Amino acid sequence: MTLTETIKSFLKKEKQPELSSQVEPQNIINDFNSDYFHTTGSFFDSSSSFLGKSEQVDNVFRQRDKIMKYRTVASIPDVNDGIDEITNEIVFSLGKEDIIKIEINQDNDKLKEAIEDKFKYIQKKINIKKNFFNIVKRSYIDGQLKMHLGYDEKQKTIGSIAMIDPVMFSYNPETEQYKYIQDRTVLFNNQTDIIYDKEEIVHADFGLYENGLIQSYLEYCIKPANQLKTLEDLLIPMRFSRSISRRVFNVDIGDLPNKRGLEVMNEMQAKFKYKKFYNTESGEVTNQQHITSMVEDYWFANRSGGKGTTVETLDETGNLGELNDILYFYKKLYKSMKIPLSRISIDPDSDHSFNYESTETSKEDMKFFMFISRLRSVYCEALKEILKRECIYSGTIKDEKEWESIEDDIDIFFTNDNSFIEKMNLENFIKRVEIFGNLQEYNGKLFPIQKILKDIFRMDDDEIDENFKAIQKEEQDKKYSKFYASEEE
Repeated sequence: MTLTETIKSFLKKEKQPELSSQVEPQNIINDFNSDYFHTTGSFFDSSSSFLGKSEQVDNVFRQRDKIMKYRTVASIPDVNDGIDEITNEIVFSLGKEDIIKIEINQDNDKLKEAIEDKFKYIQKKINIKKNFFNIVKRSYIDGQLKMHLGYDEKQKTIGSIAMIDPVMFSYNPETEQYKYIQDRTVLFNNQTDIIYDKEEIVHADFGLYENGLIQSYLEYCIKPANQLKTLEDLLIPMRFSRSISRRVFNVDIGDLPNKRGLEVMNEMQAKFKYKKFYNTESGEVTNQQHITSMVEDYWFANRSGGKGTTVETLDETGNLGELNDILYFYKKLYKSMKIPLSRISIDPDSDHSFNYESTETSKEDMKFFMFISRLRSVYCEALKEILKRECIYSGTIKDEKEWESIEDDIDIFFTNDNSFIEKMNLENFIKRVEIFGNLQEYNGKLFPIQKILKDIFRMDDDEIDENFKAIQKEEQDKKYSKFYASEEE
């Protein structure tokens, strides 16, 4: 669909400056000068026509295969549990508190209030409390997020926001348009395609690229996930085959001819033959023989009646309860997903408790917290991009230049830090207060107050000035008078 010229103008491409040299588009991994899309092979080559030759479109199909592979891996129960762990950590919110908030450091209260209202409007359009878990989980699996914005030209606002499927969705940097490719038979039939202008699509990914394709973090867990699944599928049939002691039948066939001796052996086997089949799809074990028969017995002919017919037992249940190989690949899977083993583990001997004390937190936990913070920043930037388009299109912000002038003053963030970060910040603050208390006798004597505030509390000059101004203001306010009353009073 085509937008009005008014909509097109607020994200129009600026004329690029002349540079001393340039790199060919196919050699660029990520163009940091472009805030809108990354130069990856999942988009069409900017040096070619929109649908060029088949070779130029292959990456679109390769990208589709990647996404379908990620979705298949995500359907494995162990992987799905890990994805839920990551998603829950990202969207965690206490009670009725908003998942995401906005802070605007602006002196213009009217503009500040208008932007805040627009952000609330966007959250309402997305229904963020209901849908954000699904948005994060689906985009984490696919490795990218694509949101379609439908503009209401009468109300001058974004009328609809929808998360769309990234499979077979491509961008043409020459025409600055998106489109779905249905299949190879309609690649060159532009009349049947729906075209989306770049103002209608918000794209975000995690910055993982290889061979011109956008990758998901699930790329690193495909192999261990398949290895674990294979072992788990083999576990029941292997356990069943090792759980019953085998019998060794030495059948006395006397001096019977070979043919008759073989018939006697078959008659004996038919009486005791037992076979079970394991269905890896349903997990069921089916029995096709009588319940009293045995599994994989061994049969040997015994001639001349030397020993008669004897039955011996082979016990093969020695290592029946061992799970070391399963545990190894289970831990390897979650390590590849960057999840600490203290969070998810099937090892019965492991400690499943998680202590938020900084002294009890492992390096794995710290890496996981930083990983979650990086993921959160991707979704914050996507929401900020939607907010930008709403503000400009509605007239709250004049144009993109004005937005750029105030962009650094707008901070979109998740309401709740993970519990460890909150605990660590509190511990650090208490330690600083204790150190400051121990230095009271040296204040203004051995150390200047300003140096103590800078070195212990990490305040800069502006923060020190703001704090002292706030203290002076509170001293004059009756609400806080009891906190500033001297001991003599």
